[in-house]
Amino acid sequence: MIGIWQQVKTLLQEDISPSGFELWIDPLEPVSGFDDELVLTCPNPFALRWIQSHYLQLIQQALVRLGGEGVAVQLTVPAHGKATPVPVPRVSQPDLPLVAEKRGGARLNRRFTFDQFVVGASNRLAFQAARALARNDTFYNHILFLTSGPGLGKSHLSQAVGNFLSSSSPTGRVRYLSAENFANEMVRALKSGRMSQFKERYRQDCDVLLLEEVQFLSGKEKIQAEVCNTLDALMSHRTRLVFTSCYLPGEISQLSQALRSRLTGGIITPIGPPDFPTRVDILAKKAENRGTKVAPQILEYLAEYVTEDVRRLESAIDCLMARANLLGESFSLRLAEQVLQDLQAVNPRLSVPEIQKIVGDYYRVSLPEMLGRSRQKKLVQARRLALYFCRLYTQKTMVELGKLFKRSHASVVHALQTLERDRQTQPRLAQEVQLLEGRLAQAQVKGGWKRASTLRTDA
Repeated sequence: MIGIWQQVKTLLQEDISPSGFELWIDPLEPVSGFDDELVLTCPNPFALRWIQSHYLQLIQQALVRLGGEGVAVQLTVPAHGKATPVPVPRVSQPDLPLVAEKRGGARLNRRFTFDQFVVGASNRLAFQAARALARNDTFYNHILFLTSGPGLGKSHLSQAVGNFLSSSSPTGRVRYLSAENFANEMVRALKSGRMSQFKERYRQDCDVLLLEEVQFLSGKEKIQAEVCNTLDALMSHRTRLVFTSCYLPGEISQLSQALRSRLTGGIITPIGPPDFPTRVDILAKKAENRGTKVAPQILEYLAEYVTEDVRRLESAIDCLMARANLLGESFSLRLAEQVLQDLQAVNPRLSVPEIQKIVGDYYRVSLPEMLGRSRQKKLVQARRLALYFCRLYTQKTMVELGKLFKRSHASVVHALQTLERDRQTQPRLAQEVQLLEGRLAQAQVKGGWKRASTLRTDA
């Protein structure tokens, strides 16, 4: 395994920016391990966590390209002159943000409060509505529906409502979970004959219900009926309800009219991407939370190019602090430039044509065929997946995607919802989605390096 590391580094050097490679990959040292295991020593625990979060997948992909599909990667740190293995967990997406507090049945992140939410033009209405609901001010039907793309703050505001009640009313009963977890709990209750306890938990023993990602309920008729009954019982007690989704209620296909009516019975507040002043404020807030202060011109420089969502802005501050600490340098525009280069190398934005080409190449489908009217199975599959990844990786609305794919808005919504449903029941489709995600990740790396190099030249 020691011999193969140099080949892996050669492949990674093609995919990672020079500064990122020099800072994070080059210092890694291979040590002896089993034949099916690549053990890499990291300089310190901070570097281990960073590589695990940002480069582990690329290392594993490089091994696969070299024929080491079954090889496991183990990261270690030196301890008293000897490398001590640190387990690398399986990569999986959590249902909800990391839990910092469990109180009264609620699972809440202690950091997600109203004080920590940075308000701007794109989220002001959502913030004011969530705070009014939390304070139990006059609020239409006590129902709030928050909708946005990933990383824009809907989960933060949802949990802020629960955290506010937990702190202001210690006896308050908060139920916070995803629609998927609600469905799973209900299925377990049915199988174990404990539906009466399940109903009591959500219909009676509840002052605030925070239900995330309600689009998961699409196509689940029995679950939807139980949600309707639960909501009726809660609304009769004037219980406060918060729903979140990346879709508007009218965009969720295979949703019963009864449930759709209840979801739209209150205030619907979209959250858009932060504008430039808000991005600067977010960066300043994140830096303050980490106990440091960054000059305004550096924050403005980062905010000019990091535009996607709050998580990317948070990553920019983390990258800046990591570089400053590890290299022993002070914050500067030059360091910020290198951060932008690293961020683009890890997760730059892909364009719609790039995504269409990658998906089309996988299915051996041309762009005219993908945008055509044929209902051939292969073409339909390619079209749906291209739409799915364009929705995931770009800032395009479904109306804009409809124009780019020559489809109506309703057709785009139906295609996305059908794909979401089929992924749960068709293992082959799930594998194809995972494989394409890997190819898109590689394209992001190479494209980000090129764009970052252009940025540095222009600057």
